[in-house]
Amino acid sequence: MSGSAVTATARAPSRRRPPPVATVRWGLVIGSVLLLEAAARIGMIDPLIMPPPSTMVVRLGEIVAGGGFLTDLTTTAAAVLSAFGLGAVGGLLIGILFWRLPFVGATFEPYLVSLYSMPTLVFYPILLALLGLGPAPIIVIATTMAMIPVALNTMVGLNSISPTLPKLARSLNCSRTQTYLKVLAPAATPLVVPGLVLGFIYAMIGVIAMEFILASEGLGFRIGYTYRAFEMQDMYAYIVFVFVIAVAANVALNAIERRVRRDME
Repeated sequence: MSGSAVTATARAPSRRRPPPVATVRWGLVIGSVLLLEAAARIGMIDPLIMPPPSTMVVRLGEIVAGGGFLTDLTTTAAAVLSAFGLGAVGGLLIGILFWRLPFVGATFEPYLVSLYSMPTLVFYPILLALLGLGPAPIIVIATTMAMIPVALNTMVGLNSISPTLPKLARSLNCSRTQTYLKVLAPAATPLVVPGLVLGFIYAMIGVIAMEFILASEGLGFRIGYTYRAFEMQDMYAYIVFVFVIAVAANVALNAIERRVRRDME
C-alpha cells in the first residue's frame, strides 16, 4: 500500500515555479525595445515617426553633454519638489482638519473628490491671467494635483484608527503633541504614505504637462518645442529621459512604501 503510494507520488509531475516577476518585467521591456529597434531598422516604422531606440539613447547622451540640458533638468526638478512639498504639507493639514472636524470633512470631501476626478489643467487660463507667465501657475496646478490624494489618504488613514488608541493616550497623560506623533501618526502611516507617493507622482505629471503650455524652459517645454520643430530624435531622447526618471522615482517610492508597511507590521 505504501509502496504504490510512493510510486504514484514519484510519477506525479512536479509543478514548475513561475519565473520571478522582476524577470518577466525586464523581459517584456527588453523584448519591446528589441522589437522596436528591429522594426525601425528594417523600415517598418518611418524614422520621422519613431527613430530606433539606439538612436534615441545616443542622441540623449549628446543632449546631456550639452549646456542647456542641466538648466532644463534643474527647472523641472525645482518645480516638482516645490509642488510636492507644498502639496504634501497642505494635504496633511487638510486631512487632519477633516478628521478632527467630521462635519467639515463630510461637507467638503465631495468637492475634493470631484476636483480629484477632473483635470486641473483646465484652470490654467485663469491662473495665467492671475499669475502671468512663469513658474507660479505651473507650481499652483501641480501643488493642487499633489495635495488632493495626500489629503484624502490622510483623512482615511486617521479615520481608520481604532478609537481605543486616543483613549489609551489620554489615560497615559500624553500631551496633544505626543498623541499625534507617538500614537496617531504611526497608526495612520500605512495609508498616509501611499497618498504621499501618489502626491509626488501627480506633482511630476502636473509640472511636465504644464511646461508644455506655459514654460520657456524645462523638460516638458523641451519635448513640446522639439515636437513643434520636427526634431524627432531630440523629442524622443527627452521622452526617454523623462520615462527613465519616472520609472526610477516610482521604484524608489514603492520601495519606501513597502519598507514602511513592513516596519508597521
